[in-house]
Amino acid sequence: MPTFDGGHYFLTVLLPVKTDPTPEGPTFTSPVKALRKQLAILPTGGGQSPFARNARNHFVRFTIIDDVAYNGREQTNMLWTLIKHINPTVAQPQDHLTCPFLYFAAEFDAASGTAAERDSYLAGLWDTMKSDLQRIFTHCAGFDANVGDAASFADYIARGQLETTMSFNDYYVDDPLKSLPEWEARPYKTPALAALALLVLGLAVAWLVPGAGFILALAGAGTFAVVIWRAYLSIMAAGAKPFPAEPDSNLPTILKALQLQKAFTRFAIDNQLHGVNRDSADELHTAFATFMARYRPDSLDGPTQPPGVIGI
Repeated sequence: MPTFDGGHYFLTVLLPVKTDPTPEGPTFTSPVKALRKQLAILPTGGGQSPFARNARNHFVRFTIIDDVAYNGREQTNMLWTLIKHINPTVAQPQDHLTCPFLYFAAEFDAASGTAAERDSYLAGLWDTMKSDLQRIFTHCAGFDANVGDAASFADYIARGQLETTMSFNDYYVDDPLKSLPEWEARPYKTPALAALALLVLGLAVAWLVPGAGFILALAGAGTFAVVIWRAYLSIMAAGAKPFPAEPDSNLPTILKALQLQKAFTRFAIDNQLHGVNRDSADELHTAFATFMARYRPDSLDGPTQPPGVIGI
């Protein structure tokens, strides 16, 4: 899946962490330790996260990657080991990172997957939580020397961006494949069959009358190869297209839905005995009218669940 999919942008960033000692009061500490401290004290729940100030954030995650995991020795055939005189007690080469890396991932509402859309989001982050971002990213290489405003912050993050190839979008109610157009490689089906038939015919003629069907078979093989290649390119182009956005999957609508889910669950519990007779049915009708007036399901302006609040 691409970086942009289903009306959401999936930002994945790796940034190198400094390695020189950094001041900490009267002493010094390592930048990665100072970074861990900043991430540990970053508010995350109860709507207190600084990322909750941005009305586009669905999920944001930080983690520190100290080094790549060692998966053990590469397996070899024992007979090949004996033939090549490989000593299994000698350590094999291992991959290691030259420094720790900060992993930063964010999923946010976006109209497209363009660089301008990404940069507008990053600029919005800078405008709403500049000091928080500075305390985190100051421990990353090149941040202090290159970042001073929203535009330079967006450019700095973009330089560390990786393509997101396995995004997770949990807002689909219906199968998104149903809304896609017809398979784009389907128009190549008939030409491919015709070219294949030409190839088979040429081979058959060449077998029955040696030399007579060579040109025919060669033409069929060439045509078939071209059609298959065009079909492959069409399939790959279709696969690179993002799924369409699911209706009502932006952050304000999701927050409203979560708030209504919590409120209506409470309403159903409190009124489960109503409706058994005419009098209680009138009470249920009145209670539901009060519920609708209070929570206004058709209004995204409020009341709604605050951003950054987890659970129902």
